[in-house]
Amino acid sequence: MKKNIDKYGLCIEEYFENKNNAQVYYKRAIGKSPEMEVSKSMAKIVNQIIKKDYEVLDVGCATGHFYRSLKKKIKRNFFYTGCDPYEIFLKLGRKAWYKDKNVNFVKGNIFNLPFKSKSFNIVYSSNVLLHLPEISRPLKELLRVAKQTLILRTVVYDVSYKIQLVHNNKWFKPTKVKPKDEFDKNGNPRSFAYFNIHSFDYLKALLKKLSPKSKIKFLKDDNFSRINISKSSKKEKRPLATKIIGNEQFSGAIMQPHYFVIITK
Repeated sequence: MKKNIDKYGLCIEEYFENKNNAQVYYKRAIGKSPEMEVSKSMAKIVNQIIKKDYEVLDVGCATGHFYRSLKKKIKRNFFYTGCDPYEIFLKLGRKAWYKDKNVNFVKGNIFNLPFKSKSFNIVYSSNVLLHLPEISRPLKELLRVAKQTLILRTVVYDVSYKIQLVHNNKWFKPTKVKPKDEFDKNGNPRSFAYFNIHSFDYLKALLKKLSPKSKIKFLKDDNFSRINISKSSKKEKRPLATKIIGNEQFSGAIMQPHYFVIITK
């Protein structure tokens, strides 16, 4: 099991060789697939606060597919930096945006971002915190490099849950773990992804501890097209792709009440 875990406690099989996800994100970046509903919502939020020539950092950028929505929505000149720990995504991001002089991709991990303090006017990170074993150090890093605003898009609820999605190669092709070997003799998963849910109270308290003077706003991510999400889920054929049940987003059996958390320093 330990050979699959990096120094930050992450199971690297989730993304390191995930060619299917890389192609899905790349097609979004180059316009062969529709924009994500979340990237359109993020672009609207950023557009409300961005000023001319602002520096924007996307942490956990994958192929930079969010930049497509930003560029479409924002009419002011701005500079985009995408940061991700996995070359499989960064390589395709550079390929997608190589003609754009305002775009830069940097390899880096949210636990130790390779940037100076207050390097970016706006920092955002979408769908990353829920996949981490702990979020205190990542939040500290995100706040450190943000000059004015940090925007998080993550799963928040009244109480916290620590969840591990266990992989096997019957449905998750990047892993070599067979269904019969999902767990080791101590009951620990050999290959997995975190799908954690953090409580409002914990997240707010942690943010206040790390940045006492900041203002915090929770905005429910419910401004999305259910039809578009359903179409994407069927077309991309990704395991556990987002689906809509009632008014909530689900990944497999896990309900994901997503929020945008806007921190103004």
